[in-house]
Formats: sequence, C-alpha cells, structure tokens
Amino acid sequence: MIKDEKFYTWDELVEKFPGKWVIVEDPELTEAGFIRSGKLIGVCDDTEVDEFVISCYKENKKISYERTTEESGVGIVNVEDFKFAVK
Repeated sequence: MIKDEKFYTWDELVEKFPGKWVIVEDPELTEAGFIRSGKLIGVCDDTEVDEFVISCYKENKKISYERTTEESGVGIVNVEDFKFAVK
C-alpha cells in the first residue's frame, strides 16, 4: 500500500495509479458521487482496500474511494455530463 498526502484531480489519479484503489479524504465529488478531486491518503490493491477503508471509518475520516481502472463489464460510466437518449 502507498500512503500519500497530496491533492490530486481524478485524471491525475488515473494516470499515476492505474488499476489501483485510491482513497481520498475530504473529496470533491461529481453529482453522481464519483471522485473529482481530493487529498490522497492511500493507494491499495484489491487485497488491501477493505482493511484500509475500515480503518479510515474507525478513525471517523470523511473519505471516498474508487478503483482507477474498472474491470470490463461492470457497467459504470464515470464521465462529466453523461447523457443518453432512447428513440
């Protein structure tokens, strides 16, 4: 696990930590609840994320966490101003 205390935008997190879980404190979120930016406090792989997130909640930290690269087929769209229409 990597611990960091720098402020990042989502695009910077995706570029710097592909395929990892990023945990940010005091996040700025999109309307859909995705991370827009925040102070990075942890970078985890799939085996570490649960334990770290639980420890953050126990310490009453206001956090948000997401995986920077989604696995195929999860059906999540993480973009600004996404809209679709059916005709």
